[in-house]
Amino acid sequence: MGMFDTIYFDKAYTCPKCQGKIHSTQTKAFENLLESYHVKDCVGHAEEIRIVKEELFCDNCREFIGKDVYIVVGRGILLGITDTLEEAKKVLNGLNEEKLILWYHDLYRRYIGERREGHSYWRFLEDLREWYGGRRHERQETDSGIERLRFIWNSRHLKGCMNPVESIERFLTYEKMRSALTELWEEGHETLDIYYPEDLHQGEESWSVDVYQDEVNERCHFS
Repeated sequence: MGMFDTIYFDKAYTCPKCQGKIHSTQTKAFENLLESYHVKDCVGHAEEIRIVKEELFCDNCREFIGKDVYIVVGRGILLGITDTLEEAKKVLNGLNEEKLILWYHDLYRRYIGERREGHSYWRFLEDLREWYGGRRHERQETDSGIERLRFIWNSRHLKGCMNPVESIERFLTYEKMRSALTELWEEGHETLDIYYPEDLHQGEESWSVDVYQDEVNERCHFS
């Protein structure tokens, strides 16, 4: 058996037997880390240049559909997936220095984002351990300057929660929403329509509402 990496296609194939959609294929040609890759992802070292042939199986009926695909890797980057070896060679030969530099810029930007995300998760875990390990959740809530400074990044996920699971759910929801908003921004959405079911009346000194945004709800799989 062993571990496989998953390669996702830009465009799904159709199974000729059951008409199911085939969105990916699996391979053991790379690091075998159960990773998922798309075109323009880094799958190996910069000196790696090769074409990998894989048989195509249907995700639905689990049958081999009698077709092969060719995974093209140039300078460690997944350049594309083609139907024939000739097309794969054209993709590989078409990689020039200008395109490579642009793709490396994108990879570096993603690398920095993933590092930042990793630091965010580690910081939350450390705060979670100190908050519940130090039994701060059992104390009467304080708002001291030291506490605000110590838990400045994660106080919204810790205060008011009854247990670690609730804090984790808050944190993961927050991260999902941030990711969805970043995707929308990169797609060119500068303004999002929001709505809320509560009634607000003029002259009220204070109020709170639950804010909804359909696109964010759908991307984060919120109810």
